[in-house]
Amino acid sequence: MNDALAPHPNLSGPDRPKRTLGCGAVASIGCGGIVLISVLFGVLSTIGNGSDDDASAGADDSASKYTQTWGKQYSDTTCSDWNGEMTGQQQFAAAADILTSARNKIDDGTGLPSDALVREFEGGITTVCVEPTMTLTDATYGLYATEPRFHP
Repeated sequence: MNDALAPHPNLSGPDRPKRTLGCGAVASIGCGGIVLISVLFGVLSTIGNGSDDDASAGADDSASKYTQTWGKQYSDTTCSDWNGEMTGQQQFAAAADILTSARNKIDDGTGLPSDALVREFEGGITTVCVEPTMTLTDATYGLYATEPRFHP
């Protein structure tokens, strides 16, 4: 019988650096998550393309707080854009646009959410937008899907 001790465990951690959460983390939620992401992507890609925007009905578009002046599609906008390039008005308009679309088209809500809820959603986007290359679509999907307070 051999009375030798077991070798010392390697406690130095993995040999390669830990990957940051990003778009790959969203894909790891499974097939159902992929379907939901696809649906949300489809909904978000149509935002601003139609003329049925209730927010601008009867309002002067140049003065409306809901008028989006950001030139990129939300699916092409990164967290780096959100945190460093977009103005406060552009962030508010994007938050209102995305939140309204999600509530009305996904959850059968109607109309605009309150400005207070839009501001809370806007702040939530800033909070979850820590990975510079993450798209606004991915960030807002995760936020909306995990925070029932934003649902109608």
